[in-house]
Amino acid sequence: MLVAILVFIIDRVSKGLVTANVPYGTEREVLPYVWITNTLNSGAAFGVAQNGTPLFLVASVVVAAGLVFYLVRNPVGAWTGALLGLIMGGTTGNGYDRLFHGTVTDFVALHWWPVFNAADSAISVGVALLLVGYLLRGKRAG
Repeated sequence: MLVAILVFIIDRVSKGLVTANVPYGTEREVLPYVWITNTLNSGAAFGVAQNGTPLFLVASVVVAAGLVFYLVRNPVGAWTGALLGLIMGGTTGNGYDRLFHGTVTDFVALHWWPVFNAADSAISVGVALLLVGYLLRGKRAG
């Protein structure tokens, strides 16, 4: 749960800093090929399914509740717990935005990938690493 709390805090702070310091619709280059922008996303991660805020708010609640239910019933190791924490923190971070703002603030722009935020990254990394772990365990068992 510590990972989930840290991801949620990083997500909230980063979105707050962007909202306070980058005017909506503008961007600033912070590294070569990396810009910080201030955009609003009413869809899913990486701008998928725009105008889906109600659906994705419900999905955030269902995912968070499902993760809590799973963790209460199934003891997991530190690695799996950390990966589930990434997913939980990202889900609650974007869910918070949808609930209190109606949209999600996205701010990392690469210009070759849809704009995203810390919560999107945490969810994507958590899911990807869980899948890799699952596939590796499957190969060892087979």
